[in-house]
Amino acid sequence: MIIQLLMVVFILFLLALAYNLWSHLNKKFLIYSPADNSRLQGAMKFTSILLVVISVVGILILIFGSKEANFITLLLGSITAASFSIYLGNIRG
Repeated sequence: MIIQLLMVVFILFLLALAYNLWSHLNKKFLIYSPADNSRLQGAMKFTSILLVVISVVGILILIFGSKEANFITLLLGSITAASFSIYLGNIRG
């Protein structure tokens, strides 16, 4: 039961991150301006869509899968968020 609750929190975190990325496509994001950088804007769109897809898959796994299958959601969500963070850290201003 506790694993399912923590997975719901993780999925909500992924959805919040996706919403934050999508809502800042034409606004200032941290110290960057995605409106001026089309590659950053594309990466933000791609990452937010991917996070929503991972969240939907995570919900399906949570409902129909085993406890061990939740590892897929954790792994995919973490890798996606980390990859975007690494990309963001390598942008030259």
